[in-house]
Amino acid sequence: MYRLEELLTTNCAKWQDREYVFEKADGVYRGVTFGRFLENVRKLASYLLERGLAGKAALIYGDNSIRLMTADLAVLHYVGISVCVPKDWRVKDLVRTVGQIGASCILYGEEKAEVIAEVREQCPGVMCLCMTEFDRICEKAPQGKLPPVPGNGTGCCKIVFSSGTTSRPKAVMLSEKNLLAGIDSLRRRCPVGESDVDYLFLPLSHTYGGIYNFLYSLVFGFRLYLSSGADRIAEELLEVNPTIFCGVPLIYRRLYEQWGGNIADAFGTRIRYLFCGGAMMEEELRRAYKERGLDLLEAYALSETASTFSIQYPGDRETQSVGTVAEELEVKILDPDEGGVGEIAVRGDNVFLGYAGEPKRTEEAFTADGFFRTGDLGYLRADEEHGGSRLYLVGRRDRMLVGENGENLEPALLERLICGKNTNISRAQVYLEGGKPACKLSLKRPEQRDWERFFAEINAELGRHEKIQSFEIEESPGDEGWKR
Repeated sequence: MYRLEELLTTNCAKWQDREYVFEKADGVYRGVTFGRFLENVRKLASYLLERGLAGKAALIYGDNSIRLMTADLAVLHYVGISVCVPKDWRVKDLVRTVGQIGASCILYGEEKAEVIAEVREQCPGVMCLCMTEFDRICEKAPQGKLPPVPGNGTGCCKIVFSSGTTSRPKAVMLSEKNLLAGIDSLRRRCPVGESDVDYLFLPLSHTYGGIYNFLYSLVFGFRLYLSSGADRIAEELLEVNPTIFCGVPLIYRRLYEQWGGNIADAFGTRIRYLFCGGAMMEEELRRAYKERGLDLLEAYALSETASTFSIQYPGDRETQSVGTVAEELEVKILDPDEGGVGEIAVRGDNVFLGYAGEPKRTEEAFTADGFFRTGDLGYLRADEEHGGSRLYLVGRRDRMLVGENGENLEPALLERLICGKNTNISRAQVYLEGGKPACKLSLKRPEQRDWERFFAEINAELGRHEKIQSFEIEESPGDEGWKR
């Protein structure tokens, strides 16, 4: 099993003075060296330990930034349990989570000051520290090496949350062993190193960005350039000229719509690997990328598997599978039908510890012999070229929808919410149209109503990825049918 402290110590000796992570200030990328970054991590950790936070959980809340990365590593490795939460969470989400996991501290970006002001009123015993204070703390804190959190190898050091705001998100507990479980499979497929450059726009609160981009950059030594905004991805890709880019289908589609047949030019002149995860990319789009010489590698994983499960091998022209299963894992199909399709289950070092505070839900997530039930339906086929098994997805056991941005949607919960707003609705059906949430309504009787306003009011209660983008109305059985 890999140990993070050994990796950090060894790599810092090699890359002490190399610029490692870059962030824009006044329109210009400025870098921090590997050595300085790790020094600031340890100084912040020392400060938090002095404040009595050893072994405690700390919420980390804000936009992607070097400071947020500093907080994440400091807490998960030297202090207690790092809980990176989505940047679009609201007051009620934060207050609920503080109570759910017993958080003692919130480290927040200054852009979240107004939200935190309300949280302070409802959680007066929780220490709240703005990340702008990190510079002052690091200037005053003494230098020195710290021991990692005791038991960090197998105990919980990080909590990430499943998608969804209409129901209570699941608090996924991960250990250091879980976080580092994908190192060998990634190295086997895509040997990356200190000459590589990764442009990162994925949220650090998700395992895709927080593990495979951030933590693994500390392992492999590739440099990170942080996106300064979703609206600047296209221009910054050309500015950074990366060798690595990790995205979700929505971003790959937008780039293709902009560049068309010249899509290879969108990533500069040095791109080596394009990774696609979070949701399935349509086969036609995958083929278009591959036909233009781009090594687009489809990947599949869940928060509960610490973002490790299956990744395509470079050069693989296949456009239907979600990659070859990591060789270190045991994967089986539960209750397969005649075609071999059933629920996908996995056992290995990547599988999470459980859901915080929910032993029953945790127990239900596993088979009697210790396999995690993913809830996804699929089948396996031999990968004759690389060995092992290719994985193919066909749907969800519980009708979970996955949007283009990789966020989960629970249609049943959205449908109950919508029906509860109007007793004249006999049925609501939520589905994806072009990767975006849409809804069909059946009414008990014709009704004159401003339906645009109706859905606008509903959307005000939903997370950004859940908002209904289009709708149709069936006024009554046997009439003209669905109407926009």
